[in-house]
This record gives sequence, C-alpha cells and structure tokens, in this order.
Amino acid sequence: MKVLLYVVACVCHISSAQNFMGGSREDLFSATSKLEDLLTLETEIVRMVDKYLEAAQERIDTIRRYVNDYRELNQGRHNHHHTKWTSNASHLAAADDALSSVVAHPVDAYLLLKRLTVEWASVEDAMNQHANATQELVQRVVLFREGSSFPAIEDLHGAAVALVRLQDTYNLNMTTLPAGTFTGVGLLEQEFKSSKPLNARDCLFLGKHAFNKGYYDKAIEWFEAALERSDDEGDTSASREEIQPFLNAAVQVHDDILEKRGPRGADWQTNPLPVNKSLARKLRYADVTSNKFVPKLYQQQSEEEEEEHYSRLCRGERLRPIEVESTLVCRLVSSTSPYFTIMPLLLEEMSLDPYIVVFHQFLTHAQTEAVIELAKPKLATSRHRSPDGGFISSMVRTSKNAWLREGVNSDKFLTNLTKKVEEATSLHAIQPSAGEDYQVANYGIGGLYVTHTDYLMINPDPAAYSSWEHFMGDRFATFMVYLSDVEAGGATVFPRAGVTIWPQRGSAAFWWNLYRSGAGDENTRHGGCPVLHGSKWICNKWIHYNDQFQKHQCGVKTWDKLVFP
Repeated sequence: MKVLLYVVACVCHISSAQNFMGGSREDLFSATSKLEDLLTLETEIVRMVDKYLEAAQERIDTIRRYVNDYRELNQGRHNHHHTKWTSNASHLAAADDALSSVVAHPVDAYLLLKRLTVEWASVEDAMNQHANATQELVQRVVLFREGSSFPAIEDLHGAAVALVRLQDTYNLNMTTLPAGTFTGVGLLEQEFKSSKPLNARDCLFLGKHAFNKGYYDKAIEWFEAALERSDDEGDTSASREEIQPFLNAAVQVHDDILEKRGPRGADWQTNPLPVNKSLARKLRYADVTSNKFVPKLYQQQSEEEEEEHYSRLCRGERLRPIEVESTLVCRLVSSTSPYFTIMPLLLEEMSLDPYIVVFHQFLTHAQTEAVIELAKPKLATSRHRSPDGGFISSMVRTSKNAWLREGVNSDKFLTNLTKKVEEATSLHAIQPSAGEDYQVANYGIGGLYVTHTDYLMINPDPAAYSSWEHFMGDRFATFMVYLSDVEAGGATVFPRAGVTIWPQRGSAAFWWNLYRSGAGDENTRHGGCPVLHGSKWICNKWIHYNDQFQKHQCGVKTWDKLVFP
C-alpha cells in the first residue's frame, strides 16, 4: 500500500504544473500558427549554436592535440623503459630511472619546456575562449528567448494532455501510436507518420498525464507502451524497474474506481471490465460485452451520453437513421438575393431539425488567406463563458482567436464579406447591434471546443446581462466559415442532432440557434472535434435576434422554427 501511495503521489505531483490555461502568459500549444512561429525561432537558435560549435571544435582540437601528444610520448617512453617489477622498492626505482631518462636528453628536456610554456599557453587560451564563448552563447540565447514567444513547461503539459485526448477521442491504435503512426479520420482517411517515435520516457510522461486527468484506461495503455518501448531500447530512456510501479498503481486505481464509481463520470473513465481477472468474473460484469450503443437523439442527454455521442460523431460514425438522412439534399439557392442569380449558392442540407446547412465554396482560397493574415497578429488564447457569466480560458476550449471589425481595414474586405453573409441569410449583420465582430480561431495540438450552445442568455435573472446585451438580444444564428482544410479530425458535430460537418476550405456552415420566439434550441448544442492532423482555422459571425424583427417575425408558437434559406 505504501508503494501504491508513493507512486500515485508521483503521478499526481504534476497537477500543480498543469494550470497551463491560466495565468497571464499566452500558451503556445493551442494554435498551430504559434507552433509554426516556433520553427522560425528554433532555426535562429540552431544557427547561433551551430556557429558556436564550429569555433568550439577548433578550440577542442587544440586541447586534444596537446593531450594526444603527451599520451603518444608517454606510451613511447613506457615501451622504451619497460621493466618487470618484483617489489615496491624496485617499482619506485624504475619510475625514477624513467623520469631521469626523459630530462637527461637535451632535446626531450627542450620539448618538455616547450609543452609547458608555448603549447600549454595555447591550450589555456583555448579553454578560456571556450568558457567565455559558452557563457556568451548562454546569455545570447537567454536574451533571445526573453524577447520571443518561447514555450514553457506548461506548453509541454498542455501538449501531453492534448495527445491523450486525441488517443481517447479517436481510439488511436496503441500498437502504432508510440511509433508515431496513426490513421486519420475525415474526408480523406490516410496514414500519418511522425519524423521520430516516442521513447519509453515519453510514454511514461503521457501515462502520468492520462492518470492525472482521470483517463485511467488510457494511463494503463501508456504505461504498457512505456514498458514495451523500454524493452526495445534496452532501458536507455526509462527502465522497466521505474515504469512497472506506475502500471501496477494505475491498474489498482482503475479497478477500484470502476468498482466504486462505474466506468465513466464527469472527471474519470475506465474500461468497462476490470483488469483483475477475478474481479472481471463478477456477475455484475457478465453482460458488459453484450451492451450495444443506442443513439439518443433530439432529447436531453446526460454529460456522459453527450460525450459518447460527441466522440462517435468525431470519429465519423453515423448515428441518424437512414430515413432521416435520405431526406437531405444538395441544391442551388438564388432566391435569397438577386446577387446570386448568376452564381447561385451551393447549399448542402446537413439537418432539417434543427436547420443546419453548408454553403460550399462560399469564399475563395485568396479570401480565406486574407482573413487569416488579418487575424494572425491579434491571436490570443480563446475564452468561453463560465457558469457565473464571466469569460475564462480552460481546456474546455483550446485554441487562439482574434476579433476583426468591419471598416477597420482600408480595403473594406470584411464589410463586403458581411454584405455577402446578409445576402445569403436574409439577415441584418453589419450593424454592431445586429452582428458581432468576426471571431477568427486557430486550433493547435488536439485543439477542440467541447459541446456548448452559441446562444448565451440562459440565466433567468435579467440582471445577469448588460443593457447592451438586452438591446441586441441573444445569438439568433451562427455563420461559420472554414478558412482551412483539415487533414484529419477537426469536425463540427451536433451530438443531439447526430450531425457531423467536416472542414473544407471556403465552405460555410449556417444554423439557427434560437426558435422564432427567441428561446434557445438545445438541439443546436455542438462542439469542435480535436484536430488530429493539420491546422484548423475558422471564422464566426454571430447574428443577434432583436435587429431581425422586420426580416423574420417571431411566429405563433414558442417552438416554431425557421427553415431557411
């Protein structure tokens, strides 16, 4: 028991370092654009170190020549004066004779003095230069790091948790993942391979993070992978003796949690069966393998049920019956505005209830690139509404975002974009009371946004909201443009509606968040799936309710819905 408590303490001590979404510093792991910047920083660091190494090699060669010359001379001297000693006294006498013979020869005496004057001066100078150059390099690198956005240990912790979450969401194969290989999910399923595999210590590190976050089933898999990697490496990065206690502790805690609390909760998850075979034979686990998942759509879901639907949709599973999906069509739309008479909108229906559509090729490649370039300098850690109504940053939403306002840039690009959004949706969006500024978000390693609603005014107390919020009304509709393709993962999913939208550069998703009465539609709960491979950029335009009263009247019944365009 003492060993178990010690190991659990060792695993959990990293929790204090895992507040990587708090504090004043900007994390780097949550946006690929920031990670791309790190490659530029690393290039400069390597240039400085490489220049140092070239000069250091010359100095080391000077020192090595001195040592090698001495060794060669000493070896020749030893061979010349080799004597078989039979006692301590004869040993000392022979040593004295050898030393005397060196200084006896005038050339040897000259060379000895030369080595300890001229040559040693060169060696001493080389060592001093090496020490000074090393100190200078350290100072230069420190100053360079302080003046740049350099990663901190918190970023490594964040990346570790993100990798564990990817493993969990996408059921990644743990036979190949430690080697850096996995098969992606999305529009194009393909194999991805890293430039370098994880070693045993990496797997141990990831296992500790999985354990600390309550992924007890995944922690066991990482510790087992660490053992396997350790055997392959010959204990070079982490030994079996170091890893095994962590695996034993994880198994014991896993089975204890499963027995007392069940396989899944808000902050923990286990396998459906205990690892201990005697526990697994209990009657309570007899029907576990026969339990079949049954989708629970268009109705209230528990947190665990919503998470299960979210994960399955992220993996590309189809949860809706064929009778529902067969009613969805693709069509050309020009009726919303004469603007689209010559070039109609390419609309794909994703759901009729709630009404969710995708406009394909809404923006060109150049236009999406323009939005990204406007946003990059303004990116900051994304925040979300907390239960008390304020805005916070946390692992609920791992990305960076920027806010862009129409009319700020001289080319009026964003103003024209908003006009196009208005023409497509028949909504007012350009006035500050009608539509929010554009929010551009970039998702990094495992970047996601857990299931949420876009409408925000859910507190029954009117005092919880500002006069401006009351004047605008809640978020009536969402218009979200995908600014990049995503090679794997990164879908937008609606767990209660059973909808999955895969990112395609230039396409735009549109849905109504509210009923015609202004009440929130719970079936529009949605989330952004973790990015498995690639970089995900999106651009949101939230359109508010009150300015639309002349465009779309509130309807006869509370639950009347809009099905348009």
